[in-house]
Amino acid sequence: MTSAFTSFYRSLTRHKLFAALNIGGLALGIAVFLVLSLFVRFETGFDRWIPGADQLYVVQETYHMPGYPETPSPYTMGNELLQLRADYPQLQGARIAQMGATVRQGSSNTREAMAAVDPNFFALMRLPVVAGDPTRTLADPDGLVLTQRAATSYFGPKSPIGRSLTVIANGTTYTYRVGAVIADMRKDQSYTSELFVPLVASRFANEWFDHWGSTSLVTLLRFPDRAAARQFEGELARFAARRVFGDDIKKGQWEQSLRPLVDNHLYAASDRAVVTTLGAVGVLTLLIAIVNYINLATARAGLRAREVAVRKVLGGTRRSLIRQFMIEAMLTVALSALIGLALTEIALPLVNAAGGMSLHLTYVGTDSVLLLLVPLILLVGMIAGLYPAAVLAGFRPAAVLAAARAPGGGRAGARVRAGLVIVQFAVAIAFAIGTTVMLAQANHVRNADLGFRRDGLYVVRSLNSGSILPEQKRALLRTFAALPGVSHVTLAQNAPGDQSVTNFSSIYQPGMQGIRSPSLMDVRIGEGYFDTFGARLIAGRQLDPSRPSDDMAQHVKGSTPAFNTVINRTAVGLLGFASPQAAIGKQVDGNGMMTIIGVVDDLRFRGPREAIAGTFYRYDSRPLNDAFITIRYSGDPQKMADAVEASWKRIVPTEPFEGRTIEENLYKAYYEQDTRRGRLFTMGAVLAIAIGCIGLYGLAAFDTTRRIKEIGIRKALGASTRDVLQLLVGKFLRPVLFANLIAWPLAWVAMQRWLSTFDDRIGLSPAYFLLASAIAVLIAVATVIGQSWRVARAEPARALRYE
Repeated sequence: MTSAFTSFYRSLTRHKLFAALNIGGLALGIAVFLVLSLFVRFETGFDRWIPGADQLYVVQETYHMPGYPETPSPYTMGNELLQLRADYPQLQGARIAQMGATVRQGSSNTREAMAAVDPNFFALMRLPVVAGDPTRTLADPDGLVLTQRAATSYFGPKSPIGRSLTVIANGTTYTYRVGAVIADMRKDQSYTSELFVPLVASRFANEWFDHWGSTSLVTLLRFPDRAAARQFEGELARFAARRVFGDDIKKGQWEQSLRPLVDNHLYAASDRAVVTTLGAVGVLTLLIAIVNYINLATARAGLRAREVAVRKVLGGTRRSLIRQFMIEAMLTVALSALIGLALTEIALPLVNAAGGMSLHLTYVGTDSVLLLLVPLILLVGMIAGLYPAAVLAGFRPAAVLAAARAPGGGRAGARVRAGLVIVQFAVAIAFAIGTTVMLAQANHVRNADLGFRRDGLYVVRSLNSGSILPEQKRALLRTFAALPGVSHVTLAQNAPGDQSVTNFSSIYQPGMQGIRSPSLMDVRIGEGYFDTFGARLIAGRQLDPSRPSDDMAQHVKGSTPAFNTVINRTAVGLLGFASPQAAIGKQVDGNGMMTIIGVVDDLRFRGPREAIAGTFYRYDSRPLNDAFITIRYSGDPQKMADAVEASWKRIVPTEPFEGRTIEENLYKAYYEQDTRRGRLFTMGAVLAIAIGCIGLYGLAAFDTTRRIKEIGIRKALGASTRDVLQLLVGKFLRPVLFANLIAWPLAWVAMQRWLSTFDDRIGLSPAYFLLASAIAVLIAVATVIGQSWRVARAEPARALRYE
């Protein structure tokens, strides 16, 4: 053991360059692996830390109708749990309805996330309790459960238990009394809120609360195990046959199933694929680092050949030599792991800022990084050290001591090293291709035609509290329209990045019900909607506020027998019309009789992964509830944001203001997660390529040093510097070029699958592969050229005197 430590110390001090490359490459690989393993643990650990979370299931429903998204929705009708309990009395469950609320303290108003839950919610969702009894608190209609953050914010360091808080929800003011405090919400938690109040139907139920087909809240059920959950899942079809199917929902159009709470966060296949990919990046980066170690260790084996020969002559056995070199490998990996751990600690704040997470290293407990690091050191040490140890221990003493120069492993060793270079650069090039495609897709998303002009748009999102009066909404519209630089203002149930209502209705042509009844999204809009967004009119005309038949409010009053609607391009195909022009003047039914008067181009208000829904637009002159104000302006965005906020505070001083530019709104709603995960992938890919270059540089340094005499002879016989450069660079470039044959098919399959998760996506052009490979080759050439240039420029006389 002492001999191994001494030998390890000497190898570090005598060959500083190779030691730095070996340890540095391994440390980088371990750091990337640790960071991405923490990310995978974070993403896959959502809700799993909650006691009994594996027994909780979310009721989800899926529609099977033309035009309706097939994606399962984790929301149900408000009173479904009550009906389930009527049929299955032993069923355990609770509901959670998340909403926004305003907390009023004197003249201060703060917008908070609030959830209305059943009294037994915390008996199922067993979150850490700081003070009080949440279950007993929620049994009181005026009971309130707060998080520690909210309690400190509103009551300071004093105990909040028994104190009152004024809350405005859905336009009504309530006084709640604090009865319990729970720990702050964690980022790896699916359902979060700062305030929890009892789910009292008279306060929070609307006209759709008890209507099948509506989605008001989340219904949680608890079962003792997965077998019991699967058994009850079979009962849901029979329950639907008794309670659900009828005139509104027909059998075959709708079904319910159970989603494990612990699978809720990564339920979408696209999300699981991204997390799996980033985990693979971590493993493959570590693999590249291990390959580097093996390459450099076997290349340097010749430098220790005489040491091995002498040890064997003095009685050293092959077994003892392998043990010694394995211990050296373990020590090298341990030192690399220590440096990698330090790099991870340094990198985590940057990674958290880039990825919007709260990753951290824990050194004690079940989540201790040591539980991962110690087996990693042993495993990587064995993998990285076994082959070099076997090579070193296999030298024959007589041949080594009789040779004029140290052996370099021969052709077999050179082939192994070339094979390992191919492996590591195949992975690195695949990463480079993936990064190139991801950046191209991100650029496409930023600049894609969304069907509307997204420059100069500002959306006011704080209109949905329910306490803003119709007169105030009208005053806001008038005031915003009068601001300098504002050209258009509209009020609607949607905006780019926001959708307050997602009602889908089965629409059909009279006489064709049941033959073609696609589901179209119903969006109510205010005056100037299409002009505000710059939507392209394809056929017909827009909705005109001056025409009674265009106004939903006039239709409700009974002055017209039917009303007019505008549909989008996707709806034209779903309804079976041959062209947009063919749809003009046609009547459709399903949500009242409507006449199509216009067709607009598709407006992509939702994310690039979601298909554009068939939509029909209805104009309503009344101030809409659950709506957003969108403003088109010219000039400085910050000045406009300040002017809009100042106007809001004058007209609605009791409501907190929230507004964003459309770019910010789209980013927050749909692009942020992909962007952050893309950054992690890019960082991992860049470091993987860097580690590969570290190994290539080490091999180039070793090989050029061994060939100094050969190069001197070549130059003495007339070879030019260019000839020598071609010889040296070409040797290392061949395996890098060959690596493309492996990288391209792998990257093609991976990127095809990734792009398939987007509805709006780029084509997978060969240009991305050529560009990434060209960059990888240039980096490889730049890595090798420094060493090669120094040797190729050397004078032949000096080269021949070398050694």
